[in-house]
Amino acid sequence: MKKYRLLLLFILSLGLPLQTQAAESESPYAEMDRLVTTGQFEEALDLGSRNLEDWEGDPEFDFVYGLAALEGGSPNDAVFALERVAATATDGVLRERARLELARAYFVTDNLTAAEILFNVVLTNNPPQNVRQNIEAFLQLIEARRNQQDASFNWSIASVIGSDDNINSATSNGLVDTPLIGQIELDQAGQQTEDQFSNTTINLNYNYPFTRDRSLDVNVGLIHLDNFDTDQFDIDSLRGEVAYAWGDDVNRFRHGVAVGQVNLDGEGFQDSVSINSSWQHVGGNGWYQSLSAAYTQISYDTNTGATNSLRDVNQLLFTAGLTKIAGQRTHSLNLYHADEDPENPTLGSHNGRRFTGFAYNLLYRLNPQHTPFLRASIQDV
Repeated sequence: MKKYRLLLLFILSLGLPLQTQAAESESPYAEMDRLVTTGQFEEALDLGSRNLEDWEGDPEFDFVYGLAALEGGSPNDAVFALERVAATATDGVLRERARLELARAYFVTDNLTAAEILFNVVLTNNPPQNVRQNIEAFLQLIEARRNQQDASFNWSIASVIGSDDNINSATSNGLVDTPLIGQIELDQAGQQTEDQFSNTTINLNYNYPFTRDRSLDVNVGLIHLDNFDTDQFDIDSLRGEVAYAWGDDVNRFRHGVAVGQVNLDGEGFQDSVSINSSWQHVGGNGWYQSLSAAYTQISYDTNTGATNSLRDVNQLLFTAGLTKIAGQRTHSLNLYHADEDPENPTLGSHNGRRFTGFAYNLLYRLNPQHTPFLRASIQDV
């Protein structure tokens, strides 16, 4: 009898890991659907986010996750989830529901063209009368939003406190070798200087739309860098820009003129004037492409020395960008190249330079309030 009891216990022990694994891999769809049905959208979104890696691509999960994201204040996440359902669901009813909610998500994210197209697709499939009435109401809202031409004003302020071990971009060596006179001893002011700092940024933006596809932008940006112990490297930067933007929901173009001024320790240091143009393309499935070019004349203040004018350069900068929004992650790649030609090619030739760089940015949206980011870049000068 003991043998049979031991055998039964052994069989049960084999079954326990299988039951545990099945429980762990059980779809959270039912619980998320219950939460959505009872209006607990943020809780459903949180549950879905925790299971996204395991269940992303399952039509039922993606649909209820997209609905929770749409109602829970994360419309971009809703777009990606519902796009997957609309493209892959084999259940016709689920596919039509996904299209309808996806059209609504497009509307919320201001992708009016995509929303209009998808709403009309659903209309062609002869939906119930109440659904048809809701779609027609959305189509009227789309037309009204397109014709809306109200000016807007926005502003932002941000402040950062940190530490810099080389605020003057100098060498840490006290002696410098020269080819003609040998070693030169640098005083302390000419060596690497460490300090703590605060950096405050203020941005102002005024937008005046002429039509739904054309607008005028006026931007002003102010940066104040205050080193706590070393005032001579404090920086104040002021930049103003006027730009004309035009295009549609797929391709946007922008052309601007900007002026800038940089003060060092309260004294004039650098002035700039530039013209710039850019293009952005909104692709499918969260892809964005962009190109930009800028021509800038940079001149240095001569009040502290007439030879400062030898540092004046004309800069031509080209940038190509690629962005992918995938759920909570936003990946951005940027490749740029610049030529800086001296205004005085004879005496200022040593100030000319060319540089090429590559930068990668990753943003991870933990929740609507917190978005940590990572940036890595490399530059060849």
